[in-house]
Amino acid sequence: MKGTILRVEWRGGFRNKRLVFFNTVVPLAFVGPIVLGGAPGTHATAILVVLFALFATFGSSIPLVRDYESGLLQRFLMTGIDPGWLLLERTAAFVIIDFLQLFPAMLLIVLSTSASSGDGFLFLVTIFLTLVAGNLLGVLAASISRSIAEGALFSSLLALYMVHLSGVFRIAPDESFMRGLEAWMPFRPMYLAIGTLISGVDQWEGGRLMIPSLLLTVLMMIMTYLRGKAFFTGKYQ
Repeated sequence: MKGTILRVEWRGGFRNKRLVFFNTVVPLAFVGPIVLGGAPGTHATAILVVLFALFATFGSSIPLVRDYESGLLQRFLMTGIDPGWLLLERTAAFVIIDFLQLFPAMLLIVLSTSASSGDGFLFLVTIFLTLVAGNLLGVLAASISRSIAEGALFSSLLALYMVHLSGVFRIAPDESFMRGLEAWMPFRPMYLAIGTLISGVDQWEGGRLMIPSLLLTVLMMIMTYLRGKAFFTGKYQ
C-alpha cells in the first residue's frame, strides 16, 4: 500500500498540463525581471525567498483542503492506508513536482550570477529542503483549516512568519535570542544560499549552519504524521 498515494499524486500532477505550464512559466516570468533587472541584492534576495516559500506552502495546503472538501481523502482512507503516511506521501509527491516546475526559474538564477558550481549546487539543495519544509508547513496549515480561504490565510501567515524568523526582513543583534533562533528556521539555508549567489560573498560560515534547520524539518515531518492520525481518524473513522 505504501507508495500508492505518491504514484497517484505524481501522475495526477502532470496530467493537468495547463496547471504545470503556469506553475513553470509564472515563477520564471517573476524571477526574470528580478535577477536580470539589476535589483538591489538585499531586495532581490528577500523577494526570491518569499516566492519560493509561498510557492511551496500554497502548493500543498490548497489541494489538501480541496480534496478534504470533495471527499477524495475519505476514499483513500477507506482503503486502510495510514492517515499520517497519507500526508507524508502527498508531501513527497508535491515536493518533487514543485522542484521540477521551479527548476527553470532556479536555473535562471544560477546562470544570471557569477556563482561557482559548488554554490549553484548548494542553492539547488537548499531550495529542495525549503520545498520539503514549506510543503510540510502547508499540510499543517491545511489540517487546521475548514475551507480553501482559511487554508490560504493560514499558509501565508505561517510561511511569512517563518520567513521573518529566518532573518530575511531584519538583522538580529549578535548573541541575541533571535539570532540563535534564525539558525533553526527551515528557510534560513535558502536565504543564505540566495544571498551568496546574488552578492557573490560567501554567507555560509560552513555547512554546519544547515544542521539545526534540518532537525526542525524532521520534527515537522513527525508532527505532520501525528497530525494526520489525529485529524483524519476523528473525521473518517
